[in-house]
Amino acid sequence: MKKIRPDQIITKVNSFFKKQDFDSLYTSKVRIIMHFGMWLMFTILLFSNYYDVIGISINQSLFLSVRVLVSSLVIFYLFFYLVIPYARGSKLWIIPFLAAPICILIWLFINNLFYVLAYRYGFDISNLYPLMGKEKNFIPTLWSVFSFKAVILNALSVIYSLSPFFFTKILIDIRRINKDRLRIQDQRSKLALENIKVEKDFLKAQLNPHFLFNTLNNLYRLAIKKDNTAPEVVLNLSEIMGYTLYDSDAEYVSLTKELDFIENYFSLEKMRYPKSYEINLQIEGREHANYLTIAPLLTFTLIENAFKYGLKNEEESFVILTINITKDQFVFEIKNDRDILDKTITSRSRGIGIKNLKKRLHLIYPTKSDLQITDGQGEFKVSLNIALQHD
Repeated sequence: MKKIRPDQIITKVNSFFKKQDFDSLYTSKVRIIMHFGMWLMFTILLFSNYYDVIGISINQSLFLSVRVLVSSLVIFYLFFYLVIPYARGSKLWIIPFLAAPICILIWLFINNLFYVLAYRYGFDISNLYPLMGKEKNFIPTLWSVFSFKAVILNALSVIYSLSPFFFTKILIDIRRINKDRLRIQDQRSKLALENIKVEKDFLKAQLNPHFLFNTLNNLYRLAIKKDNTAPEVVLNLSEIMGYTLYDSDAEYVSLTKELDFIENYFSLEKMRYPKSYEINLQIEGREHANYLTIAPLLTFTLIENAFKYGLKNEEESFVILTINITKDQFVFEIKNDRDILDKTITSRSRGIGIKNLKKRLHLIYPTKSDLQITDGQGEFKVSLNIALQHD
């Protein structure tokens, strides 16, 4: 028979409890039963202590147990179901600290009330007075509990009696607060991912119309000239459309497919400009791309912006894209010329495309990405470094 190690048992137990939805089982009925069971157990323990340990009679043990039970019940539910909710709603967290001394006085008052009632109705508890530090002929009164000396002497007893319930309740509330916080974080993460999907769909919609229009015009021009590169343009366009329509719906794609998209898009954009313009793409370390994944269409905005805002300097027009891939790093750098007199380009680094990119990087690669934007005198450069995960 195969032996099961203790760590395996602990792992299985933890796995079981993680799968259970205890919040759905913790209904109002179950909550009432558990509270009732807790107070019943507390009363039984008190009674056992008075009767078996101290050696008090059954009636007096029952009297003392009920006395502590009632006072503890009142303070517990007063504090956690009235004071704390009010403090949470008003956000005045000093209220529990102000209410604590009042709760101690109420607890002492209820305890003393039991002694007053016992004395008034002839229930003999005089033999218990020495346990309380009182004389045999002590006559309890309601207001004797409010003396400063009585409060100080009995404060520790109050804290001692209530501490198990307070500690248990605080632990339960902390767990509930943490679970609510995790649930809110999970909802925010799901919402953020939904926003990413919306932004990604927006990129796809943005890519298709005007890019398709320009590419078809170029294709028409090549067809008129009976240029041999026309079939290659059709193939590149087909691969781009297939990638944006199908592959980019995934959260992560193969880096190889993303590189193919970049190459196809870059080459089709390059067709629109004279050959005298410096438009270059260089990819190093492509052999590592087969084992890495990346969020799709992440660099599309950067490439599109380079062609949109660049290639306007009559003396020196350029768009240069360099991609360097290592075992776990994706280093992307694109730069283009800029017209110094063009005022609109100064807001490019604050445009919606860059904002969406920063948001996606923050959500998908919060600690694994670095985006640097340099707006120089005659050059605009964007550098992006991402630590990628293996497929």
